[in-house]
Amino acid sequence: MLLKLSPSELATLTAALKRAGDKEIGGQLFGEQVEPSHFRVSTMTVQARPGTFSRFLVDILQAVRDATRFFDRTQHQYRRYNYIGEWHSHPSFEVRPSGVDVRSMRDLVGDPDFKGSFAVLMIVRLRDDKFEAGAWLFDPRGFEHNVRLEVDT
Repeated sequence: MLLKLSPSELATLTAALKRAGDKEIGGQLFGEQVEPSHFRVSTMTVQARPGTFSRFLVDILQAVRDATRFFDRTQHQYRRYNYIGEWHSHPSFEVRPSGVDVRSMRDLVGDPDFKGSFAVLMIVRLRDDKFEAGAWLFDPRGFEHNVRLEVDT
């Protein structure tokens, strides 16, 4: 799978990481399916409330509001525009999912109410002002795959 970020989304993300400092932050990824297994992030939300040095907790109310705004703006064209997944930072740790991260994503895609066929987890950080990221796809059948990330030009 290929996931592309726009330069403006990358700038927003980088600014949010700088503001958060050593606290974990996160949000949701929404976007457009360009072709099979190729998605472009068009909206990356940033949760208002940061986490701690080693933990990020999702604000469910904000997540629902952000999702509603995205779907209203894209006129509920779910085949083209949809939820892609979650992102959060690991400012003090590697850009790899922790055991808690993996369990959370497995729980998300394994939930009987989950309507998607996958969810991506993107972990990011700034290290010496350089952006680092990794992404993984989780699906309801229990598969996990690395996701190729690119900045759209």
